[in-house]
Amino acid sequence: MEVILQVFYSVFSGLIFSAAIPNEIYSFGAPVLTLVAFIPFYLVFYKARSYKQAFLAGFLQAITTHLISSFWLAYFKDFAIFTLGASALGTGVIGGFFGFVYYLPYAKTHSDPEQVSIPLSEKSLKTPFYKTTAFRIIYFASVYTIYEWVKSSGFLGYPWGTVSSAIFKWPVIMQLASITGTYGITFFIILINAFLAEFLILKIYTFSEEENYGFRKIHLQYTSTLLLIFLGAILIHGLYQCNKPRHPVKEFTAVLVQQNADPWKQINDYDSIILSEKLSEEKIQELKDEGRKADLIVWSEGILNRAFPSGKNHYKTFPMERPLIEFIKDEKVPLLTGGAYLQNGERRKIFNAALMFDEKGNFRGYYAKNHLVPFAEVIPFSEFPLVSNFLKKVVGISAGWTPGEQYTYFDIKSRPTKYYRLPAVKNIDITQSYEEQKKKEDEAIKTRVCTPICFDDAFTDIMRPLFLNGAEVFMNITDDSWSLKDSSEIQHFVIASYRAIEYRTTLVRCANAGYSVVVSPSGKILSDMPLFQQDALAADIPVYERTMTTYARLGNWLPYTLILLTLTYITYSILTFCKNDYIPSERKIRKKSKKDKKSKKKNSKNKK
Repeated sequence: MEVILQVFYSVFSGLIFSAAIPNEIYSFGAPVLTLVAFIPFYLVFYKARSYKQAFLAGFLQAITTHLISSFWLAYFKDFAIFTLGASALGTGVIGGFFGFVYYLPYAKTHSDPEQVSIPLSEKSLKTPFYKTTAFRIIYFASVYTIYEWVKSSGFLGYPWGTVSSAIFKWPVIMQLASITGTYGITFFIILINAFLAEFLILKIYTFSEEENYGFRKIHLQYTSTLLLIFLGAILIHGLYQCNKPRHPVKEFTAVLVQQNADPWKQINDYDSIILSEKLSEEKIQELKDEGRKADLIVWSEGILNRAFPSGKNHYKTFPMERPLIEFIKDEKVPLLTGGAYLQNGERRKIFNAALMFDEKGNFRGYYAKNHLVPFAEVIPFSEFPLVSNFLKKVVGISAGWTPGEQYTYFDIKSRPTKYYRLPAVKNIDITQSYEEQKKKEDEAIKTRVCTPICFDDAFTDIMRPLFLNGAEVFMNITDDSWSLKDSSEIQHFVIASYRAIEYRTTLVRCANAGYSVVVSPSGKILSDMPLFQQDALAADIPVYERTMTTYARLGNWLPYTLILLTLTYITYSILTFCKNDYIPSERKIRKKSKKDKKSKKKNSKNKK
C-alpha cells in the first residue's frame, strides 16, 4: 500500500509541475503551482524505506514531467522515437539516479525498522546541522537544482521542463537570473516546497507528545525566518531591476519575417523565398511611408535549401520571378537568413547556418549552429559509412548536420541615441566641417550581433562565450513550427528570455511560426507577432551599453557550489556509515526482524 501511495505522489507531482509549465491551457504557465508541485515528491522520500523506492520515485516524477510538458516532441516525424521516446527514458533514468541522492539523509535511520516513522531525530538545539529539518530542506533544494543542471547540460542536455520555465509571469523573481542564472530560481522555489512539506510532516506525521516535536518546531521556525529573509532580498532586487531606467545608446530597425511555412511539406525553397520577399517588401514600404528606413531584414531558420558558398550563383537567378540577390540589391537592405553552409565538400561537412548578405547582395559570412539536436540533427558516429548506412536502411533516417566550431558576429549599421558616447578622437580632421565629421561618425556606428540558431539560445556554454566575446544583441533565428503546438513555441521563448536578463542584453527572436519577439534586458516583451500566422514586424531594436552581470562573470557558480557541498556530505555519509554502521538492504532488514521475532518466541517458550 505504501509503495502504491509513493507511486501516486511521484506521478501527481509530475502532473502538477507540468501544469505549471507553459501548456495548451496556460499559455505562459501557472507559476503558483510550482509552490506546491514538489510537496508530494518530498513526502515520498520521507516515507520511503529503500533505495529501490527512491529510484522509482525519481524516475516516475521525471518521466511524467517530461512526457506531459514536452508531448509535442512526438510531432518530430521520423525522429519522434528519439526526440520523445529516448529523451523521456533518459530523463527518467537521470531522475531515478537522483532519487538515490534525495534518499541519502534518510537511509541510515531507515535501516532500523523500528525508527522508520522518525526520519531524523532532533533531540536538542545542539544536534549536528546535517541531522536537522533545516538541512533536509536545503539538501532537497540543492539536489533538485543539481538535477536540473545535469539534465540541461552537455550533448544530451534538454533545458525544457525546468522550474524557471514556469515563472515567466513573475518577472520580479526572474531578475534573480542576472546573479545566479536560472538555477537560483529553481533553488528558491524548491526551497519553498521543501519547507511546506516539512511543515505538513510536523502537523500530520509528528505527534506533539513526541520527545523531539518541540525541537523540530524550533528548527522549522529558524528555517522560515531565513526563507523570509531570502524572499525579501529577491523581491527588493527584482523590483529594483524591473523599474531601473535603462537607456539605449544605439538602435537599428529590423524587419522580422514570420513565414509560417510547413517544414515537412517544403520540397524546395521557392515558396518560402517568394513569400519572405513579399512580406519583407510590404513592411519596408510601410517604413518608407513613415519616413523610416530598415537596417536589417531577418528571415528564420532553414529558409534557403541550396548550400553556400556555391549557392551564391544559384540565388542570382532563383527564384525566376525575383532572384534573391536581385531582391537584396533592389531593397538595399542587408539580409540575415537561415540556410546551409558546406565547408568541406569531400567529407560532407555541412552546417545548419545563419547566412549574412550586405545591402549589395554580397555574401558576407555565416554562423554555424553549435548545439545540434541530439539524435535528430546529429547522431554520434554518423559520419562513418557503416553507421550512416545502418540508419538509412534500418531506421530510415539520416543526420547530416555538423556542429559549428566557432563564434561569428555580424556588424549592423545603427543609429546613435542621445545617450551614445563617442569614443575619444585621436586625430581631428580640421579640413572637414562638423556636419561632415558627424555624418561620417554616424555612418561608422555599428552593432555587433550574434546569431544563435534554434535552441542554441537555451545553453549557457553557447550564449555566455558569445556575450563575453563582444555580442551587443542576441539575434536568434529558429523554426519550431513542426510541433504545431503553441506550448512548444512559448516554452522555447520563455527559456530563451532568461538570456536577456542574465546578460542585460536585448534578445530578438525571428521564428518561422513564432514566437517572434523583441525582449528587453529586464525580460519585458517590447514587440511581438501572433503565433502560426504569416506576418512581418518592423521593430526598433534598442542596443544598451554592455554591462558585466554576476552571472556573466561567474557563469554557473551556484550549481557548481551546490555540487561541491553535496559531494562533501555524500562522502562524509559514506565514510560514517562504513565506520559505524553497515546499512542493510530492505530484504536483510526483513530477515533480521523475522529472526528477532523467532528468538523472542523461543525465549518466551523456554521461560514457560
